[in-house]
Amino acid sequence: MKIDEYRNFLDSWFLEIEKMGIDVAGLPLDHLGYSASSNEEYDKIKLEFLTSGKLFREAMVSGRRVGIFEIFKPLKYKDYLISAVELIEPKTGESRKSGYEHAEFTIDLSFEDLVRKYPVLSWDTSNINRPDFPRLKIVLGNGTELKFNHSPILNS
Repeated sequence: MKIDEYRNFLDSWFLEIEKMGIDVAGLPLDHLGYSASSNEEYDKIKLEFLTSGKLFREAMVSGRRVGIFEIFKPLKYKDYLISAVELIEPKTGESRKSGYEHAEFTIDLSFEDLVRKYPVLSWDTSNINRPDFPRLKIVLGNGTELKFNHSPILNS
């Protein structure tokens, strides 16, 4: 099942974070993001994810469907328990590779303070002031993304 592919993704993802020197120790890992390569694949994976969790919310975001699934049995990875997975449909005309693309930590620190803590990194701050689910992100060396938010996805 696609949902079970998270361990390999997280192994590589945490290795990239470590290479960049970002300290994420003790931060809650809020959710994982899974990208579908097509609208048809989104529909197929949505049905699969519904066997592992319930659809918490599905919304149109930037012209595409984004589904948030609350997992029945949280995904375990080392000391983390992950209760949510986000399924992302590609934007019209966008070519995307299918698979896990990001994971997101919830932080108390302001986005600006986190950027100041790591000033040499290439942060994407374009979404820190958006009204719906603001976040800060950085693209890692393997092309996946590390994101930070202030509110758990299942609370928004």
